[in-house]
Amino acid sequence: MHISTFFKNSCLVIFCSLLWACEKEQLPGEIHPQTQNAYQNIEEAQAAVEALYHLGYPSIALEADANKGLPLAWSVYLSRLIESEASEGYYPDLHQGKVSSPKVQELSKKLYTSYFDAIEQADTIIARINDSPSVNVQERERLQGEAKFFRALNRFSLLRTFGAHPTTRTSSTSGTEVALYSLVIKDLQDAIARLPHKTFIENKSRVSAFIARALLAEVYIQMSGLPLRENKWAEATAILRPILASGKYQLLGHGPSEDLSAYNKLRQNPTAQEYLHTWQAKDGSSRSIFSFPSKAKGWSNVKTTVAFNAYEPSKLLQSLYAEEDIRAKDRQFFHSFFKVQEGNKTIFEVFNPAPYFWLAGEGNSLSAPRVNQLGAYRYAEILLMFSEALCQSEATVREEAVEALLDVKLRAMPHLNREEEKAELMALGIDAFLQKVWLERFRELVLEMKMGYDIARTGFYPSKVQGSTEIIFIPLTEVHSPSGGALPRNLRLPLPLSPTP
Repeated sequence: MHISTFFKNSCLVIFCSLLWACEKEQLPGEIHPQTQNAYQNIEEAQAAVEALYHLGYPSIALEADANKGLPLAWSVYLSRLIESEASEGYYPDLHQGKVSSPKVQELSKKLYTSYFDAIEQADTIIARINDSPSVNVQERERLQGEAKFFRALNRFSLLRTFGAHPTTRTSSTSGTEVALYSLVIKDLQDAIARLPHKTFIENKSRVSAFIARALLAEVYIQMSGLPLRENKWAEATAILRPILASGKYQLLGHGPSEDLSAYNKLRQNPTAQEYLHTWQAKDGSSRSIFSFPSKAKGWSNVKTTVAFNAYEPSKLLQSLYAEEDIRAKDRQFFHSFFKVQEGNKTIFEVFNPAPYFWLAGEGNSLSAPRVNQLGAYRYAEILLMFSEALCQSEATVREEAVEALLDVKLRAMPHLNREEEKAELMALGIDAFLQKVWLERFRELVLEMKMGYDIARTGFYPSKVQGSTEIIFIPLTEVHSPSGGALPRNLRLPLPLSPTP
């Protein structure tokens, strides 16, 4: 018995010794067991990270389904501030608040799957690159920073869409929102530490520390609102300041005509200095297919593949703009007429407002952009986030916050006197001032599709005072649809019933 045990142990020792010797004499080109998951060269690692630019949120942001509409617009459809001509897919149910319908469940599954595809790709990159000696330290840091940015972006997208959700795709239990937000914050802090503070152009179209800062500020602001109320306002203010202080970004100015307004410049150039980043798609239809009503399919001189108007501002949303507001004028953010050639005749076709901002070209020579791309995080949004976060963190109306708000507002309404507007805002209480910031976010960021998120985090909904031009915000619980039904209280989608493994 003892001899047998001794023999077995001796064999085990000899086997391990031989294995160790073989590993030490590993031939060139063979993969060591500890590095079998390593990237073999920098090109392989870069290709893996490049895939993240076309997975998850960037893909959803650029997707335009010619039959159903815009997946990213689900929250503004649910808020009823944006309407659509879509008669199929998820829009009709979202508009009626039927979030448990099969078609909305299908949308939930699509978003859940897409965001987790990106998260899992980022997980793999972060794990493999640590064991990749062929990638130098500087490149390893940068690629890890990009991967962590995208993991955070997609985790945050899951939080905004569903609230608490599983930490892995197929887990049967959900993490708490606070714990999930902690993962997002840690990733973004790591990304900021690893990525360069460069513009989109300077950084050769890669994500930089600036967009990571913008995203982290938005995360802090979201956490500070409903349902968590975590009070991260000071953190949001601090993370934004280096963007403002960098001097690398600015609001575009207006040219001598409305055709050359700042908004038309932004429309024509999604890599302009006002954008912190630009998403680009390899293929697929652009949002321009929703820039005309469905009847435009019969117009001979419309040079874009027309589907239907999937992003029509409601009457209430249109009423938030003052008459003098440049953004509300035709052929700025939206348009409502077009010259149509019928033989020798020119006919003015009039329609409900549709997105003009998603078209390329000028006047009557409008078409889809040659490259499907979308500017992200305009400097205007940075200023509005800073204005809100600073006042919330200081619990008072600060001059610096007023100036940031006025920079955005007075570009759209240059006829206003800055000193008079400033004095009026400085005299407001903090709640009244914050409502001014929220209102400006609705006006300026109407095409960013974040209005539903703002309503959910603040708990307030814009409303027009009857018989007046005054805009106020009322509790979301008091808002009812034209049919009398209440809006969903948290403006979220349900987790898919059977997540895709």
